[in-house]
Amino acid sequence: MALSVGLAFGSLTAASAATVDTVLSLVIDVSGSIDSTEYNLQMKGYEDAFRDSGIQNAITDTSDGRNGSIAVNLIQFGTTASQRIGFTLIDSAAAANAFADLISNVSRFNSNSTGVGEGIELASTTISSWLQNNSAGRAVIDVSGDGTNNAGVSPSVARDAALAADVDAINAIAIQSTTLQAYFDNNVVGGTNSFSLFASDFDAFDSAIKRKLKAEITGTNPIPLPAGAWLLLSGIGGLAALRRRKKA
Repeated sequence: MALSVGLAFGSLTAASAATVDTVLSLVIDVSGSIDSTEYNLQMKGYEDAFRDSGIQNAITDTSDGRNGSIAVNLIQFGTTASQRIGFTLIDSAAAANAFADLISNVSRFNSNSTGVGEGIELASTTISSWLQNNSAGRAVIDVSGDGTNNAGVSPSVARDAALAADVDAINAIAIQSTTLQAYFDNNVVGGTNSFSLFASDFDAFDSAIKRKLKAEITGTNPIPLPAGAWLLLSGIGGLAALRRRKKA
């Protein structure tokens, strides 16, 4: 596995162990097919999402036994993958705005090819490492991209390994191509309540990523399901509830 770990701004350490509702890894395509304008729109979409009051309210919601907090990091991938922001606790609107500030200051990881699997693999590794000293009700990888894998580990191999480890779900958003969404469904998406979304272009990414993040934070699926699927999901959900994160 080829990877790079960037400066982890705002990271939680073993001395500041946390219990959160969701530990979330943002995995972002910065390959050569994404020009500077598209890159800026993509990153601005994530920044705007964490400044959004609806997202902030979802994070800090303490109803139904929720903790009202998440931990989130940010990974960029091209030929290889790099963690650009380490896991950061968000438990207030102020903390969400501070994380948005971190996103606005991230420098682009320069890499030409598209290693989707490399991004998933690094996200899984960082989540497992974080869970050694912290705990979460749910672990989610959030992938966004505009192209299929052409470098490094296969996305399906990385996905299966992540789901066999500590990750509960891997979701994806395909930009500009419905064919890519089908590719993500077959090779990237997996786990309990997982889903994919489509953004017609980078301008549409802003609203799509807000919808995606809110669903991931609340543990819901934004895609309507056939009526018969609810019975199956209720059984899966009961099994998933038996999983518990261990705090070292």
